Amino acid sequence: MVRVLSGSILAGLLSLAAVAGCASSASVRAAEAGRFDELRRALSDELRRGALDSDDARAIARALAAGEIARAKPPSGVARLRELRTCARPLEEALAERAAGTDAVATAAAMILLEAGLIDPESARRHAREAAPGRDPGRDAALRALETRALVAAEDGALRRARMLDGDQEVRLAALRAAIAAADSSDRGAVLEAARLDPYPLARTIAIRAAGALGGREVVLALRDLWVLSDEPGRDAIADAWAAPRALDAGGRAQLLWAISTQRGAPAIAAARGLVRAGGDGAGEAISVLLDAIRTSQSRDRVYAVRSAPLEDPAVRAALIEAQSDPDEAVVFAVHARHVDAPPGVVTERERAAAVAWLMKLASGHSTRAVLARGVLARAGVRAAVPLLERDLRSREIPVREAAGTGLVELGEIPRAAPLLADADPQVRLTVACAILGAS
Repeated sequence: MVRVLSGSILAGLLSLAAVAGCASSASVRAAEAGRFDELRRALSDELRRGALDSDDARAIARALAAGEIARAKPPSGVARLRELRTCARPLEEALAERAAGTDAVATAAAMILLEAGLIDPESARRHAREAAPGRDPGRDAALRALETRALVAAEDGALRRARMLDGDQEVRLAALRAAIAAADSSDRGAVLEAARLDPYPLARTIAIRAAGALGGREVVLALRDLWVLSDEPGRDAIADAWAAPRALDAGGRAQLLWAISTQRGAPAIAAARGLVRAGGDGAGEAISVLLDAIRTSQSRDRVYAVRSAPLEDPAVRAALIEAQSDPDEAVVFAVHARHVDAPPGVVTERERAAAVAWLMKLASGHSTRAVLARGVLARAGVRAAVPLLERDLRSREIPVREAAGTGLVELGEIPRAAPLLADADPQVRLTVACAILGAS
């Protein structure tokens, strides 16, 4: 574990030496310095000569991300660092050096390291309390959020619960996330109060998750009362909370059975999904609810039910085959995506081949659903999608380029995705860099 908060010059020198040692190409140097026109030319030349392999692309991605971290400035730099949360481990050294700074970006780097388990809560709290004064007005709130997120010890309970009522929503979110990590039964009342009254929808959802993780009959019954006051996303979250291990046998199963018998739409489907995953009493009734939703609900709920129904069940497989001829393309898309993604042996080779053929035909187009189809095929390892994804590297649409890069990485075509490391948009650059660094 790196002690990132010391500001060690030696750690930075070692990081630079590691990058320089694994690759000293013009692409790595340009990536680290943020010279993207130069990087674009170098990558093009290396690809043309066949001189760029996956290890080279990883070195470039690491240098690119490290440079972006070092140069990030508030306020935009905070959001930019958050793009890198999923690949914090390979960027630990760069995040450590940035965390030693005195602005909100430095605090964001420390938060990423904490949530990735790369620093311990006590180190994060010490950093938040001892941080030198800076000139960034957003930093004080960020430091309080960092300190709050680290309140996971038994003796932190009173302060953690007090912070759930803080005037800053980021501090409240941090307190609720800390409650999930702490798993302290004394938090039940506070998280239920946040689930009911917090003005920020995301905070209410996280509070419901925290309550479900704590479980117990008090939580189960309180969430039943909250159900009446909640919107559809809130009811979905409550259904998931009832299905949590510590809630399920404390009355959660009974509430899920009540939901599938009295409710309609997404909340009923969420409850049915929870019962199916839990197994045991009510699973059969839950499958019947999902089958009815696949056949009779509105489009959005039918898609949700298709994604939630267990393919191992013969009646579900029959319903999905029937739905392949449905006039609603969204439903048909969801069915074929399930068949392509299914584990070996769950669907027949003929069913999977038919799904691949349907998705390939759709994927050749330019619609939003065609982009999604290319993503499904890439995740399923269908190599016929490679030329379509390469075509998307030149798209004018940011989400299309981003999806193309991640899709090529998922298919093992890391060098083909590398040109996006020089993309004009930082989100595309960092998303693809993270995908490359996370690829095995």
